[in-house]
Amino acid sequence: MKYSDQIHSSEKPVNLEKAVSEFERNLIVQALEKCNGIQTRAARHLGTTRRILRYRMDKLGIKPQRGKHP
Repeated sequence: MKYSDQIHSSEKPVNLEKAVSEFERNLIVQALEKCNGIQTRAARHLGTTRRILRYRMDKLGIKPQRGKHP
């Protein structure tokens, strides 16, 4: 079966950019929660740098949690 045969005309179209952004947002928020808002630890948990994490947080409108402690 071809991939194009799997798509039915009655299904709602998927906005790939929106879906990827929501997935990325959820991953970042979960990592920040797990790491008590400490961005360096969250970045390490996600396998990236703090700088890239901050860039993506800004891009997705995720505000840092200042002074969040366990």
